[in-house]
Amino acid sequence: AEMARVLADSNHVPLHRLSLLVHSVSIMHKSLDSMPEDENWKALTRNSTNLRVYIMAFDVKSDDMLRILKPSIPLERIHFDSYITCVSGAVVDLISRQYDKFLTHFVLMNDVIDMSGFPDLSDNRNEDPLVLLAWRCTRLSLLAIHGYTVWAHNLIAIARLRGSDLKVLEVTEESIDFDQGELADQ
Repeated sequence: AEMARVLADSNHVPLHRLSLLVHSVSIMHKSLDSMPEDENWKALTRNSTNLRVYIMAFDVKSDDMLRILKPSIPLERIHFDSYITCVSGAVVDLISRQYDKFLTHFVLMNDVIDMSGFPDLSDNRNEDPLVLLAWRCTRLSLLAIHGYTVWAHNLIAIARLRGSDLKVLEVTEESIDFDQGELADQ
């Protein structure tokens, strides 16, 4: 928060890019209480109107991400990489709602070794958060998903929603799953 206040001062050169690394180890040793609040982000973007933020999150719990992601962050790129924890559908949904104007890159990687299969972000809901991300985030040009279940019909929906604007759609073959009815048709 203090860094955001200093950078928001009008005597500083406006920022264009801010890359943030959030790691579970650093969260264990430091409180999230010193993270910038929404007012800090608003002040920073008033002085740096072209600011875009890139967040890399390693093994960060979904509850912690919900505390970090403030509405006024001009989030352009986010990269989740997990070895222990998994991102929740709620976090993906929040990202698609708050950052629909700026988000261009969304990378979701899960290296958790779990014999019961890959986590499914849709939580058996009718609306898949990844499809909603593709629908809401009209500037999305890169979507990479590794180690999470992506239903084949949702993958098709994502591709259709973004069309040729989606320059990279990268999904691990093992992540793609089919409904039993679809599988019979294949």
